[in-house]
Amino acid sequence: MKTKKSTIWICFFAILLLDCFFLLLMSSEISISYREALSFFSQDNFAGFIAHISTQWFGQNDIALRLPFLLAHLANLCFVFGICNHYLKKPIDSLLCVGIFALLPGINVIAILVSKSVFVLFLALLLCYLHIKRFNAIFFPLCFLASFLDYSFSIIFLALLLYAFRHKHNHTLIFSLVCFGINMYFFNPQINGIPSGHFLDTIGLLALLYSPVLFVYYVYTLYHRISKKEHTLILYIGATSILFTLLLSLRQEIDLHTFLPLSAVGLPVMIKVFMHDLRIRLKDFRRSYVRRFYILLLPLLFEFFFLAGNKIIFLFDKHHFLDNVYYAKEIAKELKARDIYALQTSPRLQEQLRFYGIKNSPSLQLIPQNGGEIKVQYLGVKVREYALKTYTSPQ
Repeated sequence: MKTKKSTIWICFFAILLLDCFFLLLMSSEISISYREALSFFSQDNFAGFIAHISTQWFGQNDIALRLPFLLAHLANLCFVFGICNHYLKKPIDSLLCVGIFALLPGINVIAILVSKSVFVLFLALLLCYLHIKRFNAIFFPLCFLASFLDYSFSIIFLALLLYAFRHKHNHTLIFSLVCFGINMYFFNPQINGIPSGHFLDTIGLLALLYSPVLFVYYVYTLYHRISKKEHTLILYIGATSILFTLLLSLRQEIDLHTFLPLSAVGLPVMIKVFMHDLRIRLKDFRRSYVRRFYILLLPLLFEFFFLAGNKIIFLFDKHHFLDNVYYAKEIAKELKARDIYALQTSPRLQEQLRFYGIKNSPSLQLIPQNGGEIKVQYLGVKVREYALKTYTSPQ
């Protein structure tokens, strides 16, 4: 028994190390984006402040910039494992859930971006862990504190309200209503104006977050467990996040990068349904369920490796779907090699170059131009070319 338990822990730490290695590799490949640069230099939000502190400690580079978000992601994996150990029957099920969670493209993206999303998910998983362990003395004060932190926690309070109503916990019901009211009062979400549908965009982002096939199966399992009258907080949070996001997207654009990751809280429910369906059948009748597993997992693995090796797209098209996180670092390196530390370019690129030590100066201009002396190459392909022009004042 001890040997089996040790094997489970070794496998869990192996997942952590592999995921950490992948995310560190991704962090070293990409540049700071325009939105990240704005957050970093303004420091008017939590993510920008944390990133700034990290770079003060470890130097102003891409790894230091993204390190706090990577560490929060690894903590999220630990909380998922802890929740699964109490919710799922067998340790191997917990490993499977952690592995799938680590493979989710959307989860990996928020793990290395300068954004509050990974911290929102961290607090949501922490609350679920405290709730499933029945640490109420910490759970309820932390819920109350969360009502002042961010609008996205309104989903947690709605889920807690449904959970309390189903279990007839009147004090918890009143508490969740109070927290929801405080959250609405402080953040005052704008649900007004002319309706503008973003439903299809939201569906598309959800499909990318999970992979299309896995998302369909995930929604099915949430509905299946609710119809079977399972009433757990992680189930309600996962279902409420998806339903709330989809309903609100019918009317207006919302902060999808904050709301959508919360839906992943219910992932253990999907694993529980799948493993239960697999185990109640005789071995001769499990083949179709094993095939279902491969149908779910293979597209997810494809998306994961596609994300890991996304630079290969440059071999076929110079216009990349991750344009906003490329080029700046390489341009700054080329400029420094020419002993250039100040120039003027487009506002977006200017803000990105600022992180890499290139200041704003009107005496020299950097403009996109074929055949320019500043070239960015990926995999041997020239993807961007810029020319340096000395500024001349108009006569």
